[in-house]
Amino acid sequence: MVPQGSTPGNAQLPHSVSVQSGRALAVAAAPIAQALSELLRHDVSSWDQHGLLRTKERTVRSVFAGELASVPVHIKVFRADTFSDRARDALRGARGDRELRNLLRAKAVGLPVVEPLASGIACDGTQLRSFVVTRTVPAARPFAWPATVRAQQRVGALLRRVHDSGLVPGDLHPGNVAMDGDEQPWLLDLTSMRHAGEPDLQRRASALALFCHELDGGALDPAAKALRKAYVGDGLPAAFERELRLATHRWRAAALPAFGRRCTRSCRHTEVEARQRGRPRWHWHLSPGLDAAVRARCAAVAEAPPAPHKTGRRGSVWLLDEMAVKERSSGAARKLWRAAYWLLFAKVAAATPQALRLHRGRGLVFSRRVGARSLEAELAGGLLDAAAIAAAARSLGTNVGRLHAHGLGNRDLKFDNLVRDPASGEVCMVDLDGMSRGSTTDTRSRGADLGRLLAAFRAAGAPGGAATVARFLRSYLRANHRLLQQPPLRRLLRRAEHRAGEWAATH
Repeated sequence: MVPQGSTPGNAQLPHSVSVQSGRALAVAAAPIAQALSELLRHDVSSWDQHGLLRTKERTVRSVFAGELASVPVHIKVFRADTFSDRARDALRGARGDRELRNLLRAKAVGLPVVEPLASGIACDGTQLRSFVVTRTVPAARPFAWPATVRAQQRVGALLRRVHDSGLVPGDLHPGNVAMDGDEQPWLLDLTSMRHAGEPDLQRRASALALFCHELDGGALDPAAKALRKAYVGDGLPAAFERELRLATHRWRAAALPAFGRRCTRSCRHTEVEARQRGRPRWHWHLSPGLDAAVRARCAAVAEAPPAPHKTGRRGSVWLLDEMAVKERSSGAARKLWRAAYWLLFAKVAAATPQALRLHRGRGLVFSRRVGARSLEAELAGGLLDAAAIAAAARSLGTNVGRLHAHGLGNRDLKFDNLVRDPASGEVCMVDLDGMSRGSTTDTRSRGADLGRLLAAFRAAGAPGGAATVARFLRSYLRANHRLLQQPPLRRLLRRAEHRAGEWAATH
């Protein structure tokens, strides 16, 4: 059952039906043609009121799930809000039609793909949006880490077949592979697929690095051992492991700044209000804790702020019961907001960002209040026993190691800017004014960060002594090794000792 539209010299197949409803048109498999025609009479914005469930809403597409004529389907509707989207569709064809063709092409070479049922153009107000309809895979769920050995073996073998066929899906990640009830994988999203011929080792490694990007070690992570073994088999040289390591580094170096840019546009992580002259512009981080009450509280604090906890040349700071608020210039506030996203990407424990408010050259940055006392205050008050100090050293070592392994630095790593989360015990970074992004091989800045921590440790009376330092360093190295980094520890320690001496002499 393959839908095919009319083309010059090629009559429409008898089992496909052309559907038209006003400006909306499509070519569909016969069983769903009538139901699809009824649906196309309505705007896309109202489809969730006509038997469909909106499962995703992104800046590039909407996804609906439901039934058409008792056939379980998923409908992907592409947006064309930007000029680049419209230009791409004009040059390369509508994305719905393009994905349908790519699904058919992959199916023709024997790859397991979702069954395409229809494609066409739907109306959404004054806009025309392309769409594609596919049959829903029974009991499907996205492939996710951690995965069973059987699921990894099957997905690894599927990825190898995809690459050996010469096809290059541009966005093949775990979310685009559905696992059915028998743990068989199915390919979902092939909009950006192209044919590039026989792949070399570098292209194979780049594809695996993207697919395994959620793991610290990428495809070389121990959690992906079964998938990697099923993919490699007996047909790839030993040099492939080196390519996997380099590809993971390249992906992470490009993905970190790209993720940081999400803080300024509406996406799955951020909601950005439209710009209006004379009105504050809000950016909201879409975390699980963001609700109407938090939004109202942020707005109330912005309109009528209480007396600040601190005031300095850069701005004021408010430490409220449930949130911390910083006032900075617009540029500095944006940098703070972006730095919080960098730490989210690097999985470094930090205060969760909540909102950014920009108005008349000033910015307010709202974040969740982690705890009532800083690490410095807890140590000074003797509130931590030996076990708590050891746990704090391990947590801090892990977080600083992840920070440096991603090429990030924090020039102000003092105990007053670190807070233990009472719920998890994690040591969180709460002051991000000193955050910067550089190279993972920059030992001078990494050594300076470690030196600042060493100076703070000594100023606090060296709690726990040499054992605390050893726990910190073991956790630091372990975090780097998991992220496939090999820091020159002796050089870093020499630099740290030098910087700690400078800090002690000048402060």
